[in-house]
Amino acid sequence: MARQERWEELEDLIRTHDQNRASTATGTPLAELMLFGARADVVRAAEHALLHGRPAEDADFFSGIEAMEYLLEDYPDSYPMALVVAHMHIDVGWAWRGAASKEDIRELNREAFHAHFDRASDILSRYCPKQHHSPALSAARCALLPGEHQPLNTLCSEFESLIALDPLNPRHMRALGNYLLPRWYGDFDQLDLQARRIAAQTYDIWGAGAYAWVWFDALLVDPTGLEMLEIEYFIDGVTDALQRRGDQHSANLMAAQLYRSWQHARAQYGVDGLREDLPPALRQAFEMVVRKHLREIHPLIWGHAEIGFENTARVISKERLSAKGKDVALQAVAMPFMSGLQAGQTVYFTPEGITQVNP
Repeated sequence: MARQERWEELEDLIRTHDQNRASTATGTPLAELMLFGARADVVRAAEHALLHGRPAEDADFFSGIEAMEYLLEDYPDSYPMALVVAHMHIDVGWAWRGAASKEDIRELNREAFHAHFDRASDILSRYCPKQHHSPALSAARCALLPGEHQPLNTLCSEFESLIALDPLNPRHMRALGNYLLPRWYGDFDQLDLQARRIAAQTYDIWGAGAYAWVWFDALLVDPTGLEMLEIEYFIDGVTDALQRRGDQHSANLMAAQLYRSWQHARAQYGVDGLREDLPPALRQAFEMVVRKHLREIHPLIWGHAEIGFENTARVISKERLSAKGKDVALQAVAMPFMSGLQAGQTVYFTPEGITQVNP
């Protein structure tokens, strides 16, 4: 639609999906996908031009950015179009910055990064997420946080606003926990406090589930957070989340997370007595999820759990990731039934439940 300049149709779709909180089975907002597609050509051109940290002499990706800017003049009161252009600037800013550490960024790249983020902030400043009842606008404000000098000052309030606008989607809670890791903008004390706050604010929807969702990605990316985790509360959160969202995507997410966390806890905390409660508690919770909730194996989820869902430092093809995930999942899921399998039983997973057949 963007290539055919069908902007009115695209604007209507983005707004409709956003207002309806429509998402894929994995929780990706459909409005987010539409926004990504609408800016993709311009962003890819910029990324190609900046492949070596600066545009090639004959690169003309600025014309694409300029064309996007004209959309703001053609649709001056459209927050969906503002989102398209703002996200374009955010993506181009990241293309300038790259993944290098702060010390390794050249001044030219740093200035371009902040210039694009500042422009995106100016565009979005005209639209209040609460007034427009728009999770997409709120999520865009969260995406601007890396451009601030002190992101922690507004991080929690921005994510609380986003979660309040779209409380049924756990992806926002997971993103908050990841950003509160020490490697980003927070620490484990703040992460745990915020997990409890979100759990209290969403208790009528998730029970204790938000506590588990906020910690979910953080524990996979940095398992040392297990030292701060209140394990009983976390397991209550897993149980409540799956009771309220019993689809197989969520069941695979929780099973893979618990299995990975159990492996780490067994290796790190089961020897010297530090947090000796963790390994058995995590294993019991994992086996509970497998027996009561798991009916399918989604290999990509298990593969991602092995490297941390939000850890983009390690790139691996989907085929290799899926194959690795399948091997891990089959080995893990067999664990609760090992004694029966060794005795010759056959275990069947069906939509109605697990069946164990004696030899």
